[in-house]
Amino acid sequence: MEPMALGGDRSRMRALAAALLLGACAQSSAIDDLPSETASDFGTDTTEPERPDLPGDSESDTAETETGEACPPPPCAACSCEDGQLICACLEPEAGFIEIEGVDYLLGQGPDALAMSSTASRQFWAFQPARDQLDPAPLVVFFNGGPSVSSGMLLGLNTGEASFDPKLTGPDATVADNPHSWTSFAHLLWIDARQTGFSYGLLDEPSDASARAEAMDVASFNSYRDAADFVRTLLRFLDAHPTLRASEVVLVAESYGGIRAQIMLDMLLWADAYEDGSRKLSDVALAQEIRAHHLAVHGSTAAADVAAQFGRQVLIQPALTGSVQQVTAGQLFEQPDSVIEQFALELGVDYVSCAEKGGPCDAYGNATSFIGSQGRSAYDYRAPASWLNDVFNLVAARLNDVDTTETLLGVELSQIMGITADQRAPGWRFVHAGSYPADAELGNWPDHGGALNSWDRYFLSFNAEALGQFRSVDARALDLDPADPHFGELFLSNLVFVDTLITEAAYDVVIYTPAIPAALESYSALVASVIVDPDAREWTVEYQDGVLANPGARVVSVPVYAASHAVTYDEPGKLRDDVELWLFE
Repeated sequence: MEPMALGGDRSRMRALAAALLLGACAQSSAIDDLPSETASDFGTDTTEPERPDLPGDSESDTAETETGEACPPPPCAACSCEDGQLICACLEPEAGFIEIEGVDYLLGQGPDALAMSSTASRQFWAFQPARDQLDPAPLVVFFNGGPSVSSGMLLGLNTGEASFDPKLTGPDATVADNPHSWTSFAHLLWIDARQTGFSYGLLDEPSDASARAEAMDVASFNSYRDAADFVRTLLRFLDAHPTLRASEVVLVAESYGGIRAQIMLDMLLWADAYEDGSRKLSDVALAQEIRAHHLAVHGSTAAADVAAQFGRQVLIQPALTGSVQQVTAGQLFEQPDSVIEQFALELGVDYVSCAEKGGPCDAYGNATSFIGSQGRSAYDYRAPASWLNDVFNLVAARLNDVDTTETLLGVELSQIMGITADQRAPGWRFVHAGSYPADAELGNWPDHGGALNSWDRYFLSFNAEALGQFRSVDARALDLDPADPHFGELFLSNLVFVDTLITEAAYDVVIYTPAIPAALESYSALVASVIVDPDAREWTVEYQDGVLANPGARVVSVPVYAASHAVTYDEPGKLRDDVELWLFE
């Protein structure tokens, strides 16, 4: 079978994006209209003056008015020349919140579906424009996983204009210029999940602990509600930025973010399925919002047309197939000369496999536990067992410091509407405040933004209470636990339309990328085979005849990195270069 052609007409999308870039007037910050507050209250205030239409093309590097007065070369395409002066509406770094209203919806399928009501939240986003704004550039959307882990890890570790990577900052600084910034080829958007990072929830009476306990439930914290939050945030950001509205969007997801990306893409490609009961979430308002975007930008809701904009994903050490991925990883760990055997040999210790132990034995758990017993981390078996906590602590230390945060974002605190204490009276993070260090213990946000209530925090690198809901008995009963295998079916369905790059990190065994092909082959109703080409660093997924409109075969790019679970931390330059080459080859 021949590999399927790329989904959607990307050249048409780039032309449309260019037209919007050239024809757009000055824009305000990205925040949806709120019933009680104006949009300017909750985004970065970067409103530019109105400008006239752009002049016609010129062979000169300078623009010229009708009277012959020349302007200097424009810094971006959104400029006009008037009386010898450039009037521009170039994109600038921004940060703010988009308010997500409470939603009534159905969770689950068929007779087991349950009526749910989620609470409102403010989702934090940060944006940095591409360095070259003269030509259309893709919008790269970053998010970490967990679930309920902040995207601050990707924000601060070598994707944006600045970085808090200690290899760059040295011992005497907290932030440094990043030579590996993805702004060299793309616009960048980071989004924090509900009630983690800088995002926070909203309640009428957050001081009421029983109200917080009631709101900390599976209705607001499950894999599908989480993905819907991200889709709403993304579409509302695009809607508030006319020059970006038709841009090609590339999802860059790390770890559990791989599952989130699959649900998001499924929502975007098949919006109707999210109100007709054929998915595990039925959210009529979400489906309507998605269709409205597609009709405005594409004039169509067909998946092939939608994929022209939402048809790329970069998955950094992704969870994709739930527990199936761990089973196939365990099978590889049992093989002679496995990565676990090599690790044991390097340390000069014996590894006792499940086959040698006999009896019931989880091969994946046996391997990861063995690494921990040697004082190493399964996320990076070169590193101490504390590796993950060390990374979380680095993120928390840097983003709980206002000066460092402002430098990372390229935005001053005063421009981020909705972040200070006087602007977030309804805000809350968790039920049990005593489990989380106070802001003043972690940094200087209270000195700059005012003291928050005990149930709120300025920044959380990880929200354990929220994670508990994703893995709760209720979530498992509805087959929504991140370990559920059905997420692999979403990936395979999306792959028909979505070009995909997956990283293979040499020192990560929590997400052991070489196990993914076998995991995908286990979905035998959809997949005939997965052919691994180690020289080309590609997988070819061959579909069964007669399924998913006969896609034939699709190729996944799988570059290798001498890295831990956090590839942007260890191999930032190579990853950036690989993604840029893959996008534009």
